[in-house]
Amino acid sequence: MERRTVLKASGALVGATVLAGCPSDDPEEPTEPDEPPDNGDEDDDEEPPAAPPADDDPVGFEDSLADRADEDAAFVGVDYDVLESPTDVYRVWSGDPTAFSLVDNYTFEGERALRCEIPRGESNGSNAAYWFPANGDGQPLEVRQRAMVRLADWEMRAGDVCRFWALGLNTEAGERGSGGRGRPSGTDGWSSALAVTNRKGRSADEYALATYTYHLDQPSTSGEFELTGVRVPADEWVALETAVSMNSIEDGEAVPDGEVRCWLDGELAYERTDFRWTTIEEQAVEYAGPLVRYGGRETAPADLAIYYDEHELLATGLPEIPPYDQHPYFEDPANMDAYDGRVTYVNGAESATYRLSVDGTVVHTDWSNADGHQATYNGTVEITPADESESGDAIAEATAEPKTVDGYLFDGEVVAFEADPAPDELWVGGDEVDPDDYPDSPTDA
Repeated sequence: MERRTVLKASGALVGATVLAGCPSDDPEEPTEPDEPPDNGDEDDDEEPPAAPPADDDPVGFEDSLADRADEDAAFVGVDYDVLESPTDVYRVWSGDPTAFSLVDNYTFEGERALRCEIPRGESNGSNAAYWFPANGDGQPLEVRQRAMVRLADWEMRAGDVCRFWALGLNTEAGERGSGGRGRPSGTDGWSSALAVTNRKGRSADEYALATYTYHLDQPSTSGEFELTGVRVPADEWVALETAVSMNSIEDGEAVPDGEVRCWLDGELAYERTDFRWTTIEEQAVEYAGPLVRYGGRETAPADLAIYYDEHELLATGLPEIPPYDQHPYFEDPANMDAYDGRVTYVNGAESATYRLSVDGTVVHTDWSNADGHQATYNGTVEITPADESESGDAIAEATAEPKTVDGYLFDGEVVAFEADPAPDELWVGGDEVDPDDYPDSPTDA
């Protein structure tokens, strides 16, 4: 399967999710606005911060992740110099989305870098993560990232924690991957993040690197917090590289072989290879990249900022699905709320054919968890729009393999359904229904 190389991704990002959780006593996350705001450069009338002191010998990466990409991988190299706003390449949401901006006073290379501000007395940062499904890559099983990162004019109170990076995050499947909402079950979200903290061995110019992970075996309702023993210097560019690989699945059970690794300036800082995040293949890496939240209940002691430059992502283990924006009748599940309802077709132990009629519009989709099922892409689905069908209704026809689930979104009403043999389950608008309640065709109604 050929995959593309992306140098500048589309900013047409929609949907709603939640911020990754906090190390302790997580408060409820604020509601995200319907549309992410425009996070361009700061107002020209504002005086920019003074330029930072130069590092003695700032060292970046000797090569690019693009050198490791093959035709089955998706490479993304973010060039901040050509962007008008962070939303041109990232989905920016939750907390205070205006915290992220493009600036020219703190850069590693080039003319501009990405900044996230954390005002004094605040705990919210925001997310500016790369959204794989919105860019046509579904949810990959493995993601490797690189970036130059700088903690600017940084200070923290004893015990404070600030998350700054998402190795992987999934919220489309559910809310259990963040916010202290409980231990994930394998079908309702997960996350892996990095943080800096002033716990143990406190210093005014360097901070402990920590991981914060929501997984099936975490010891409490909040994610598992682990100190790495490696320290991050303040007011210096550091070369950050991370890798996450989803756990395998056997007979519907999560195998403890999910992997997380982190390197700082080329040295391995953290490695763990026994995570369990998911029991379904469709729940994988939805987001990755900058994710900032100061504290759980603690707040920033001063005006702080984190800077990012030279961000690269390499995704492998990509699902065999067409890009949503290149298929006229295959819809991104993040747009589910834009439709009147959904249909979940749960096939039995035999191959089956079926036809669904809607007096409006219908599109095929996939999802990790809706109506208690994961729906996957079915390449046999054929959609006939209402203005091209004899009945004047939109029609979806397909062949379903044994024990598979197909998903649809629709506007209007379901007016007919026919299947041979009958499905094990049929859900319409979130309710399980009897297939016999529908006529075989609209003309039989």
